[in-house]
Amino acid sequence: MAAFIMSGPLQAIGFALVFALLAMFLPFLGLLSNAAIGLVTLRMGWQRGATLALAVSIGLAITALILQGNVLGSLLASLMQLLLIVGLAVYLAHTASWPQVIQSIFGLAAAIVVVFHLSVDDPVSFWVNALKALVDWDQLQASLADVNLNDLLNQVAVHMTGLFAASMSLVFTLSLMLARQWQAALYNPGGFKEEMYALRLSKTAALVVSAIIMLALFSRSALLIDLIFVGLGMFLFQGIALAHSVRAQLNAPKAWLLALYIPLALLPVQTGLLVAVFGMVDTFADFRAYLARRTKQ
Repeated sequence: MAAFIMSGPLQAIGFALVFALLAMFLPFLGLLSNAAIGLVTLRMGWQRGATLALAVSIGLAITALILQGNVLGSLLASLMQLLLIVGLAVYLAHTASWPQVIQSIFGLAAAIVVVFHLSVDDPVSFWVNALKALVDWDQLQASLADVNLNDLLNQVAVHMTGLFAASMSLVFTLSLMLARQWQAALYNPGGFKEEMYALRLSKTAALVVSAIIMLALFSRSALLIDLIFVGLGMFLFQGIALAHSVRAQLNAPKAWLLALYIPLALLPVQTGLLVAVFGMVDTFADFRAYLARRTKQ
């Protein structure tokens, strides 16, 4: 894939646009479109990345026009998202620091959560109305007569702000990681693996998230709980990096990683929280450095 994307501007536009269109049916395929733009930006600079982002956004707007959708809305929404990918890729290329990039992504998400709570009087009603606008609610309720969807929707909507912010942050981070992996595969084999093995976020970030968790235990504030989702989403990546690095240090079979990814796929929330907590603890304990010292003895 990476070689095809870098073989020419038309190939890059075609690849990114096709997967952006497919993402309308299978959202996870949007990662490939984002990663293509990230790869071009990492390798060729922000001008080429921004040009590719604009071309893909125009293609999506034309598709919206054909489908009699909101052309301007489609153009602006896709352009904002893709230009953010370009900006983050430029920042990654400049700093070569995953901790700084990840903390910036999730820090921005946390700021948006705070602004949302301060500016929207009733976040629950906002999300209930937004989610109902996406589906034919009466028909869905009729097909699931044994389930009270309104109660379920209200329960989900309470923390939808944090879940949405954390999910979008995960998407942007995964897109950049895929772009970086493609770049390493083409131009620096093994480089991405080394970056991931060394990934450790700052102690300040861990202390801030820990403080928010402690405050939430007493206040049960919806804002604080939403910030916890964002904060733990950030440390999920450190927990995963820790698992990969420890496996490599122990020279264990790669099949051991199935013990991480199978539960993460089957129980993403519960397993993700556990992995994120290990990531936070590692910020202070530095298990990898401890293991390295033990193996040298």
